[in-house]
Amino acid sequence: MGQASAAGVGAASLASAAVGYIVIVVAARTLDKQDNAAFLTFWSVVFLVIGVLGGIAVETTRAARTSRSLEASAPADAGTPGAGRRPRMGWVALAVGLATGVLLAAASPLWAPPIFGSYASALVPVVCVTAVFYAGHAVMMGQFGGIGRWGTYSRLIASESAVRLAVLVAVVLIGATVAGLAWATAAGTAAWLLFMLLSPQSRRAFLFRADTGLRPYLRTVWHACMAAAASASLVVGFPVLLRLTTSDAVYLESAALLMALSLTRAPLMIPLQAYQGVAITHFMSRRSEGLKAVAPIFGLVIGVAALGAAAAWLLGPWLMVAFFGDHYNMSGAVLAALTFDAGFLALLTLTGALTIASNRHRAYSLGWITACLVSFAMLWLPLDIETRTIISLAAGPLCGIAVHLLVIIRSSPSASATGGTQRSTPAS
Repeated sequence: MGQASAAGVGAASLASAAVGYIVIVVAARTLDKQDNAAFLTFWSVVFLVIGVLGGIAVETTRAARTSRSLEASAPADAGTPGAGRRPRMGWVALAVGLATGVLLAAASPLWAPPIFGSYASALVPVVCVTAVFYAGHAVMMGQFGGIGRWGTYSRLIASESAVRLAVLVAVVLIGATVAGLAWATAAGTAAWLLFMLLSPQSRRAFLFRADTGLRPYLRTVWHACMAAAASASLVVGFPVLLRLTTSDAVYLESAALLMALSLTRAPLMIPLQAYQGVAITHFMSRRSEGLKAVAPIFGLVIGVAALGAAAAWLLGPWLMVAFFGDHYNMSGAVLAALTFDAGFLALLTLTGALTIASNRHRAYSLGWITACLVSFAMLWLPLDIETRTIISLAAGPLCGIAVHLLVIIRSSPSASATGGTQRSTPAS
């Protein structure tokens, strides 16, 4: 990946983060405190769904890169081995997205009222439609990342943000409501349809075949989505976990904490999510190096988290009040702790990318599920909501990182040389 391509992905991911901030600021400025708490809960749920389906992008990146290698190594007159038995990943992704949307709609009487309350009837359709559209976006991201089309990859990220911003402006001009802002948030996930309409290259990528048959491909997608579910629970769905472990009275007064959670994680996590495909392809080409492949990036993430925590301590309280009003006052110590916790989430994302690149799908999902369960357990501690949140977002990711690192170390060349590991399979 060249410097120009890396810069393009970086610029697109920063634009995505900026639009996310704009949506959050607009919601805080146009909705009252309780409506904004409801919108932030929706924001958490919809990006939780997006995060789960992001597993499609993770696995598609790996599968597309491997499939491309199979085609490159096949004799020119022989074709690709078993090509007819390998599914087209775009159709599989849409089927997964549609099934997710139908399942969410069918189960909505159980999950929506406790989470959305009186807003359930307006917000459930948005979540279900988003599931279908984002599955298409995710598979396109995975395809372009896997085959190294970084320019198109960047434009797809940027187009999602541009569509979201355009619809947001229209909603604000008409009159911002919780439902209107929710549809604006979801609109960006349909931007990939423009690529399908206008770009023959995108249509070909959508129909690219997996590297295995349908059943093993679905199995690896399942592992990736389960890990992504745990990942999304911590990265964007954490307010839902808070909602389930906090009384209504306390939660509805926690808009400042919910806002702080979004603001302190976005600078690290949104670009890192965009770079996840880049990380997987990078690690796949250097998988023999084991931990050496990630050590410099680890140091960079910790350094950025430390600098961000210092800035949050000094400037965070003033910025919260300046941008969102007096109701959003938050101590510098809490903002600094939340920012540093985001660094642990970033490291967990990186170790997960390395396990996927090593074909350790079960280990990938186990690390994220461990992190989610530990974090959820910490939220039941008999402490105030801010302290519980800080402890939860540190303890869970650290446990997940430990799981990933243990597997990576055991899979390293030195471990293999002593008989410490066995040859992995795509679903291992």
